[in-house]
Amino acid sequence: MTNIFTPINTWRLSVPTYGRTPKVCTDTLGRSWVVMIGYRNDQECLWASYYIPGQTWCPVFQISDDKDYILDFDIAPFEDGIVLTWIDGGDAESDGLQLRKVWDVQGMSAPKLILPRRRCPASVCIASEDNRFFLAYGLRRPGGQEILGFISESVDVLPDPMQLSSRKRMNLEPAVEMSGGDAWVAWQYMTFRGGSRVFVRRIADCKTLCDPLELVGPDGSINAMCTLRRGNQGVWIAWQSDMDPLSGPGLVRWIEVGFLDDQGRFHRPSHKMRDVQRQADGEDQGFEFPSLVACDDGRLVLFGRGSQSLRRQDLMSDGWTERGQVDPPGWQCRGVYSAAMATEGILVAGREKSDIVLRLLPVGEQKNASSVVSIADRLDFSRSAKGVHVLGRRVLFGDIHQHTSASDGTGTLAETFNRARYRYGDDIVAVSDHESFLGRRTTPGDWVKYCAVTDDFYEPGEFVTLYAYEWTGAMHPGPGHKVVYPPGSGFDMVFSRDNDLTQTSVGLIAEAKRIGALVFPHHVGWTGADMENHDDDVQTCFEIVSCHGAYERMGADIIGTRGDDKEGQFVADALDRGLRFGLVGGSDGHGLNWHHGICRMEDSHRSGLTAVITDDVTREGVLDALSQRLCYATSGARIGLWFEIDGRSMGAVVRPGGISAFRVVVNGTEQLQSVSLVSNRGKEIPLKIDTTTRDADVHGTLPPPAEGGWSYYFVRVVQSDGHMAWSSPIWVESYFSPVDDRMIG
Repeated sequence: MTNIFTPINTWRLSVPTYGRTPKVCTDTLGRSWVVMIGYRNDQECLWASYYIPGQTWCPVFQISDDKDYILDFDIAPFEDGIVLTWIDGGDAESDGLQLRKVWDVQGMSAPKLILPRRRCPASVCIASEDNRFFLAYGLRRPGGQEILGFISESVDVLPDPMQLSSRKRMNLEPAVEMSGGDAWVAWQYMTFRGGSRVFVRRIADCKTLCDPLELVGPDGSINAMCTLRRGNQGVWIAWQSDMDPLSGPGLVRWIEVGFLDDQGRFHRPSHKMRDVQRQADGEDQGFEFPSLVACDDGRLVLFGRGSQSLRRQDLMSDGWTERGQVDPPGWQCRGVYSAAMATEGILVAGREKSDIVLRLLPVGEQKNASSVVSIADRLDFSRSAKGVHVLGRRVLFGDIHQHTSASDGTGTLAETFNRARYRYGDDIVAVSDHESFLGRRTTPGDWVKYCAVTDDFYEPGEFVTLYAYEWTGAMHPGPGHKVVYPPGSGFDMVFSRDNDLTQTSVGLIAEAKRIGALVFPHHVGWTGADMENHDDDVQTCFEIVSCHGAYERMGADIIGTRGDDKEGQFVADALDRGLRFGLVGGSDGHGLNWHHGICRMEDSHRSGLTAVITDDVTREGVLDALSQRLCYATSGARIGLWFEIDGRSMGAVVRPGGISAFRVVVNGTEQLQSVSLVSNRGKEIPLKIDTTTRDADVHGTLPPPAEGGWSYYFVRVVQSDGHMAWSSPIWVESYFSPVDDRMIG
């Protein structure tokens, strides 16, 4: 029996640049093509290579001009070569959505501009059949995106576009296919109520636009990343979903597969997919980002990403095969894979670390694919309540540190924002993928797309999305890891550790200060705090809790840490040394249940939250509050907390000249276990509370520090369910301030 998981051949392409997002197809001459985005000298372009059966891959050659960025692209076989479409950026009029034919190393048509950049094209896809191609693209509009497209026999003369999406809001990531004279388009639609559905539309005989068909809905699960592949008398469709049929929406995604017949009806395979393990342990979980290959004999081959692997699973007449791993194991920032039928087998391409890797896999024994039966899906999920108020002050909650498949996490940007707003009821969110990690780099095109999606979900007054990325320095005694929150979307605000200017903490902080960015160290007791290079104006907050644990003080055992602690690198150590910063929480979630055994919670995206105290529900308002330390951290619960000394709120510096008065107000989510003031060198002042209730309002006094001295105080809340909250500190100084070394009247 053929081992369908062992490659016949594996190639690593020699790319003259950093390559990303490879896509593959096979042309009518039997040549297998791979096209990828290349990044060099702060510009991007498209590179290609093709493989002639029995020979080898030709040297990589450039098929588009160098531009500021490449946002998206796609390829399809056409005539005696390929048709290529892409979105580039630079000039608002001459750059944008482009189209051209490529025959070989020497031959390609002139690029044709379909839509200028000023019209805001966001994504593009293309498919072909016989001598026609179908091109669809996403177009950014105020309040969302819409999908348009056209069918043409020529790259020179193009018809007017058709309106393919029918609803206003987020119509994302279109996929297209042509089969039996029909054209098909599928896309992800995000609702105002938190659902993320899959819609598909048929263009009968490539002329008549049929009504959209809703495959999953109306609300609840997040369904994303559709793909279509030509089958016998219709098309196969696959997408990823986080809906567990038994337990409802969850964290881990799995691939769903169906068939659309030539009458536009949707069917499910009669055989259920085997080996579905949504509760698996370890670093490799889930099955997402589907790519399909439909063999001539009816066999359907499904490729998808586990969080840290490339997996394959086939559907045949007697059901699904087991799901097996195609690539070597290991944690890495892999990209999304593309697959296509080739002359000698099945070709799969992806970026693994910094390489473009292609694998040729056997088709397997010939068996007919399974028959299909109709199944309907209807799901619902209620939106949770948003926000709290403490003493009339508005508190915004959100996770401002998490990862997606763009680096070493799972899922997409869009689903992260959608989940945060509608499932969790958060008010603010930031995705902070690594700018450079395990061979992966953030390129201009990556950043443009990231910022565009971040802007699409930003709704001032209701929901705040922040720009962010994780600067990934070496572990202690190196500078550690830090999340950067730039004030704008320019690529010149992405400070990479690969650049000479910002490869050190000193350089990073200097550049961040120049542009007004905030920099927050995190899991400091594990990777280090780099206290020697701290700057109060830039590193205005430290992350104290995440899925990696709570790093308040070494030896604290209420939540604990992941281990491998670095003595002297905890939050309390930094405060004892005189550093001044507020406290925030973030999940650092990568989309893994229990975060491979480290997180104390199954849903690691709820293992750390930041609470921001502001009435200004805008990016500027949130960043301003974070810069003033008007914030606090929780371990994932939406605990209301207020702390003041002499009427000054958390994050402030108080110089009383005598006894001070403090107030602590807690609105818990479960019964309180303890509330304490924590001060220099771990001194704790337990506050008297009623442990049969969720709320506390405690007043008291504090002695003045010794002449020339200072003290910090922060509040630690512990609930009966183990959740915690930490206020940002307040500093109490004597009239003589050792920090300023001058008299303060």
